[in-house]
Amino acid sequence: MYTDMQLWTEVRRAVLVDGLSQTQACQKFKIHSDVVKRILAHSESLGYQLSRPREKPKIAPFIPIIEEILKSDQRVPCKQRHSGQRILERLRAEHGYVGGQTIFYEALADLKKSHRSLYVPLKHPPGEAQFDFGFAHAKLGGVMTKIAYAELSLPYSNVRYLQVFPVECTESFQEGLKRAFHFLGGVPTLIKFDNSKVAVRTITGGRGSEPTREFLRMESHFLFRHHFCRIRQPQEKGHVENAVGYSRRNHLVPVPQFDSFDAFNQQLEQKCRDDMSKTSARKKQSIAELFEEDKKHLLPLPEAEFEARRVELRHANSLSTVRFHSNDYSVPSEYAHKEITVIGNIDHVRCLVGDAVVAVHKRDWGKNNAHYNPVHYLTIAERRPNSLDFGKPFEHWDLPKEFDVLRRRLVAATGPKLGVRQYIKVLRLLENCTLEQLTSAVHHALELKAVSYETIRFCVQGEHDVVPLEVFALDGRPLLQAVQLPQPNLTVYTQYAKEQQSHEKTRNEIHRPFETSFETTQTAVDGERMRGDRDALCERECRSPRLPVTTGGAGAAGSRGESRRTETQGGEVPELENVGELRVQSPALVEQDACQRADARGLPCQSRIDHPDRPARHGQDAPCDGIRDQGMSTWQEGAFLPCHRPDHEDDRGEG
Repeated sequence: MYTDMQLWTEVRRAVLVDGLSQTQACQKFKIHSDVVKRILAHSESLGYQLSRPREKPKIAPFIPIIEEILKSDQRVPCKQRHSGQRILERLRAEHGYVGGQTIFYEALADLKKSHRSLYVPLKHPPGEAQFDFGFAHAKLGGVMTKIAYAELSLPYSNVRYLQVFPVECTESFQEGLKRAFHFLGGVPTLIKFDNSKVAVRTITGGRGSEPTREFLRMESHFLFRHHFCRIRQPQEKGHVENAVGYSRRNHLVPVPQFDSFDAFNQQLEQKCRDDMSKTSARKKQSIAELFEEDKKHLLPLPEAEFEARRVELRHANSLSTVRFHSNDYSVPSEYAHKEITVIGNIDHVRCLVGDAVVAVHKRDWGKNNAHYNPVHYLTIAERRPNSLDFGKPFEHWDLPKEFDVLRRRLVAATGPKLGVRQYIKVLRLLENCTLEQLTSAVHHALELKAVSYETIRFCVQGEHDVVPLEVFALDGRPLLQAVQLPQPNLTVYTQYAKEQQSHEKTRNEIHRPFETSFETTQTAVDGERMRGDRDALCERECRSPRLPVTTGGAGAAGSRGESRRTETQGGEVPELENVGELRVQSPALVEQDACQRADARGLPCQSRIDHPDRPARHGQDAPCDGIRDQGMSTWQEGAFLPCHRPDHEDDRGEG
């Protein structure tokens, strides 16, 4: 079949214009007469046409089998579908195909073309966006790591924005959208998403029907509308799918190397700004010029800041740790076996009990790691001091050198066991102050050579309690300026201070403390222990030997004040004013339990302590010689020893 249009044109011109006959045209151009007739009938060549399809006897019987295999592949994952070679092997092994490879691959190509899907172009009005995640590899700190990057694109203007994160999760999903909104300066009216578990809770009819709670919280904050695409139908958000590939090829090649996600994300944001100067595909305007039209349809950003986070309820175990995102984080030991609210964002993990934050840790994006705060275990270490040296939470706790000096001094002063306990008690001050404040307090205590816990706590509190002085100005207050106050007379205070010193000296000479052992007695009637003032048989009080011992209401008690009685269980107990009291069990009763006397209430007789070897002074009664001569029968149950108190002297009489 002649398809040469130059020959075709010359034959037509020679016959139709120059007047050659068809026979002369056949002789001149050496072609058949039928060809001349066809050329004269058509102005151009129609090409070769078959009257019926060419038969394929070798491959035709196997066409239905190949079609069935291709249909079944649509219901299995892409990576487990048949290749052309695998279909050919099955045809030969299972169905006895003996034809060649060429006719098989031609038939397979024709069948695949007939099974390809058809699509309708989508409209992309201004103000709408699409969002998706992509994955790549990067060297983070010199280690090859798989990373996820969030991509948002505006189909109308072709604006693209991406940020990299350690993994795809709720926090990175929210943080990626939040940063994209701030980059655009507004919120798109409609955003298309795929059906990831981060955003979709329930899928109905091949499309996400129920969003997750965190997705709805973000949607309620920014007020955008969402559209979830059908499963395995990426063409519904084809613009962002292409943007994911574009960003990987242009911004993540070669393999990026960085030490911090924040620094690398700032570089990516600058690259996205540089891309806006390029011309958009199939349009004459630049991306920045088209973005101006997009910005007119964006929603304004909310004034309140949105927190990208995930909230989970966890129970602290016996090790005082909670599990969050495949890692363990410690909480104070007093919250072990309790319910903890764990809030995780991109940078930190917070543990709450009620509304109070009890622990804060840096976010770990690895798996099966444990993070301890040594302060959380000091309460346990105070009861078990050896854990300070062998406990894992304290293994890598690097404290300033002042703490090593403090521990050595405490151990040298009080012994190994008590010294370590005191050292741990000092460390527990970190529960209410920072390490810098405690280090300063320890350094100050070491300089003072006073390394007790009380001294260090006082130093820490002294730093907290410093209040800046406020000067009260009299400017603009004429009435207050007219007030004149006399100069204070400091001699009165000086005289009072001298009297106080003299008084303290006299008191220290007179009141020498002593201790008296006693036994807890038990009545023979009901076996109940003495309670109230009966338990306190000896209050470690000291008395003056100048005061006489009285057996009744007269004497020192009578001169000092009115004797009062209070009703107690089993009888009355006298209360004396302005006198110290001491009541002890008689030693004679301890030695002679069998002869122990008891009154009607079942209480043993009690004696009074005096100092008979000291001579009586002027104006005072002699020691209780007569009373001792009378024996124990003269002692009344419940007798009290009056004690001289210089600070209680009054005008009612001598002591």
